[in-house]
This record gives sequence, structure tokens and C-alpha cells, in this order.
Amino acid sequence: MRRFARLFGALFLVAAAMLALVACDDEEMTPQSENKKGLAYYEAGDYEKAAEYFSRALELDNANLEVHNNYGMTFLQLKRYDEALREFEIVLVNSASEGSKAERLNKFAIRGKGMVYLQKQSYSDALTCFNSALEITAEKGWDVDILFYKANTLECMGYRTSAIDIYSDILSRDAENARAFEKRGNLYRIEGKYEQAVSDYETALSLSGGSYSAYIGLYTCYVATGDTEKAEAILDKAARLPVKTNEDKYCLGQVHFYQENYKSAKIEMEYAYDMGFFEADYFLGEIALLDGRYEDAIASFERYRENSAVESPTVCNQEAVCYLALFEYDKAQAMLDLGLGVPGAAARQQLLRNQVALYEEQNELAKAYDTLAEYIVSYPDDADAAKEYEFLKKRLGIETK
Repeated sequence: MRRFARLFGALFLVAAAMLALVACDDEEMTPQSENKKGLAYYEAGDYEKAAEYFSRALELDNANLEVHNNYGMTFLQLKRYDEALREFEIVLVNSASEGSKAERLNKFAIRGKGMVYLQKQSYSDALTCFNSALEITAEKGWDVDILFYKANTLECMGYRTSAIDIYSDILSRDAENARAFEKRGNLYRIEGKYEQAVSDYETALSLSGGSYSAYIGLYTCYVATGDTEKAEAILDKAARLPVKTNEDKYCLGQVHFYQENYKSAKIEMEYAYDMGFFEADYFLGEIALLDGRYEDAIASFERYRENSAVESPTVCNQEAVCYLALFEYDKAQAMLDLGLGVPGAAARQQLLRNQVALYEEQNELAKAYDTLAEYIVSYPDDADAAKEYEFLKKRLGIETK
């Protein structure tokens, strides 16, 4: 079962300020002190320890709905989704007694439920929750964060145009939100709207002062439009960015991969995978494919598909290439069918070319010819395909009318 889309945006809890962990541990045991310790451990990324303290706080005062919200967020981080939903439901069932605080508590709990549903790939439920949270007028400062999750949900559902509209909405509220520019740029790029994507990436970079992911998106646009000189210059800039986080190291691995420094990229991607970046499997698969380690590549691509929220036509194509190399034609065909079945697949051209190659490998030349005839209508600039088309025409003895 495919798991989750990566969470983004602030994963803030109800409390605003954190105390040092050592100072927290010296406090007397009260619901407030245990909650404070839990919040500190949550901020430090130690979610098991945070859960322990929130549990203690609730043992002392089970009616404290803010702690239930915090506990729910912690379960979400631990991927204990049913328990997270239970905590958020407790808040929603009991919040009426909180008077003026009820809307605030509800907004946070409904947002939390939406995040859980997003991870469980229950996208319609997630969208309903985010819309409901946005309808609550309290804590308007959370709305931009909730809109990010709503856009992510729409993207996972395949509604890229609607997701673009959400990012535009965010930018109408916060004109200097670099993340919204970058996210919208990603969607424009996937849609093949490279000019708009480049504009958004450049704006994001001007606002952020430098971002691995924005540089990589910009590089991809330049490659797609054939501007190799700019593409190489962008990678050089990205390679000079400081590495401050595990995500930075994962992104640096991508930069090294695109620079064809596969030795460094492999080390960085293996580290990233160990740190929970499942996307690293795509690059590990590509490196294995380049090395001719087809079974290792398939294993990496399969893990990537297992963890991805949506099917990737590109990964389907690369897995098909591996099966072709291993002469496992039925499996290759299954992957091509899967990739071609994704509407608007950016990898469609590659998939169709490999479909032709598969037919030729199986000596089904008539099918290869028919597929190539349709292909060259859609991709008339592919000179190699045109030559292959003429070759198949001669092989099959087809006369030009």
C-alpha cells in the first residue's frame, strides 16, 4: 500500500514558546509541566519521548483538550494514524465546554484530521477537513498553512490546476511567500509551462536567497527547453549552497546525480534513505540502472512506488527498461501500461518509444509500426523515430500511397 505525501508547512502545536529540555525536567509534575516537556521534546524531534509526556499530562488531567491536540500531532509524526484520529475526535466531541476557545481547538483538530487523512491517502476526507478548518474564523493566521495542505491534497488527487489556484491564493495573501512560488513553479513545470515555472522559481530564489529544491526545479526546466548552458550554471550555484539539514544533504545528492557524480550521489542518497527520504530510492534506482544492476534498480523503483502518494509514469518507464534488459517482457508491458494509463503523463514520449522497443524485441513489427505511426504525429521532431518508422515500413513491405 502506498503511504504518504511528505508533510510540509508548520507542524506547530498549541503552545507558543519552548523551554530548554533540562529546565523542563526539573519542574514539578503537573499537567502543565508535563505538557511543556512534551512540547519541548516534540520541537526537538523526539516524538516517542513527547508522546510519553503528553500521556502523563493526560493521566493528570484528561479533560485538557490542548494536550489531546498535541498528543494527536505527535501520533501523526509517529505514523500512528488511528491513535492520532482518536485524539482529534476527543477534542471535537468535548470542545463545546471550552466556550470561546472551542473554535480555536476545533480548527486545530480538524486540520490535524486532514493531515492524517492526507497521509492515509483518503484525499476526499482530507479535502473536506481542510475546507472545514478554513471556514472557522478563529486563528486566521493558520489559514495559509492549511491552504498549503489543501494544495498538496489537490495535487495528490491529480487536480494540478486547482492546486495552482490555491498557491495563487496564498500569494494574494502573502506576496513574498517563497515556498508558494516554488510549489506553484513545480506544478507549472509538470504541466510543461516552463516559462511560468522559470518565473516562479526565480522569484522564489530571489526571496529565499537560495534553495536547493528551487535550483533543481529551475535546472529541470532548462534541461527540458534545451538550454544546457543555463542548466549547468544552475547546478554549479546549487552545489555551493551550505548543507545544514538532512533535506539539504538529500538535495545535494540530487545535484551530484545531475552533475553525473554518481559515486557521491549514491552515498548521499543512501544516507537520505536512512533518514526517511523515500524519494532517494528513485535516484538509487537510476544509479543502479546506469550500472547495469537491473534487479537492484527494480527493487529501488518498487520501494519508491510503494511509498509514493501518486503513480509516477517516469518510474514506471524506468522499471520497464529494466525488465526489457532482463527479457521479462510481460512485466515490462505491465509497467508501460501503468505509466501510459496516467493522464497527462510527462514521460509519455519515453513510454511510447519503449513500447515500440518492446514490440520489436518480441518481433511484433506490425504493432511497433502502428505505435510509431501514432508517435511521430505527436512528436514530429524526433528524427530517430522517423528513421525507425521508415525502416519498419520497408521491413513490413508497406508501400507509400
